[in-house]
Amino acid sequence: MPTPIPLARFNHAALNASDVDASIRFYTQVLGFYEVPRPGFSFAGSWLYSDGLGMMLHLIHDERFVPIATRDNTRRSHLAFRVEDIDLTLELLAQHDIPVIQRRLPDFGYRQLFLHDPDGNLIELGEWPDVENMDLRPLENRS
Repeated sequence: MPTPIPLARFNHAALNASDVDASIRFYTQVLGFYEVPRPGFSFAGSWLYSDGLGMMLHLIHDERFVPIATRDNTRRSHLAFRVEDIDLTLELLAQHDIPVIQRRLPDFGYRQLFLHDPDGNLIELGEWPDVENMDLRPLENRS
């Protein structure tokens, strides 16, 4: 079997946006990202950054993109972010009039909040520990 590629670090996630300005407002005003310089592509979009995450979010306008209509399925592709205070997060989401679906992570009990950006992209906010504090040993190395 060939050797896996040695990845260095997560850089960015990219999301389609039917209205880039509405998505910029959502990600900056609700989730605290800020815009950073972006190359002069031939298509509209924005690059956003979050200091706390150390990652970028690339918004890409695609005139063929159809916003996601179904907003009750929490088991589809999504971005997930850890929050320090989930009760405060609930209060802030209410202040922004953002609808939330609440769940509890089976077996672990951590609370999860699911919400949607203007295009229906699913965002999960959770109270689980930082990944550095989780048992992330490969399954075959556990006894």
